[in-house]
Amino acid sequence: MVSVNDSKIIEEFEEEVAKYAGAKYGVAVSSQTNAIFLCLELLKMKGKLYNGDVILIPKQTYMSVPMSIINAGMKVKFVDIKWSGCYPLECTRTIEGIVWDSAVRFTKDMYVKDSLYCISFQYRKALPIGRGGMILTDNREWYTLLKKLRFNGRSEGLSIKDDKNIIKGWNMYMTPEQAARGLTLMVNLSEHNKDISCWSDYPDISDKEIFN
Repeated sequence: MVSVNDSKIIEEFEEEVAKYAGAKYGVAVSSQTNAIFLCLELLKMKGKLYNGDVILIPKQTYMSVPMSIINAGMKVKFVDIKWSGCYPLECTRTIEGIVWDSAVRFTKDMYVKDSLYCISFQYRKALPIGRGGMILTDNREWYTLLKKLRFNGRSEGLSIKDDKNIIKGWNMYMTPEQAARGLTLMVNLSEHNKDISCWSDYPDISDKEIFN
């Protein structure tokens, strides 16, 4: 269970990262993979995506991205895109690039306006807390819902007995220990960091049987 004091540490880390990135809000989660998954589930809740929708992503990317799409009930279509640091997940039914995979970019003012921008804190990243991720957004409603989705659908700060508005959710919140480490590392973090990798650093995974 996340205590009130634990929540304050996580919220402070979220605020620091959001400010650094140029977003209004941050929602810390257990991994960047889970960040993408929760964003897709959120957009399904809001009627912007549906089960069976086809999501376009680069054919050269990390394996967990298409896995998150499949686990959220959607289909993957791989496209030949040259990218560095980040790229949007596109839906064939719309032209909006709402969800962004920014696992290998972490620099000042990186946030893309009106997006759900997913970042990674894995041990080889620019802010290496060991594990964890965050969703950045300017949308207050999305921010509030994502906080519930990551915490088993519950309202933080309320006991199960007192929580009258529990929704479908997942156990994907960040630990306070990770958040505390992140706050420590933020103190000496450079404003401008180079992208850690790009499309050419990943193999083509479009021919994997699981995605076809």
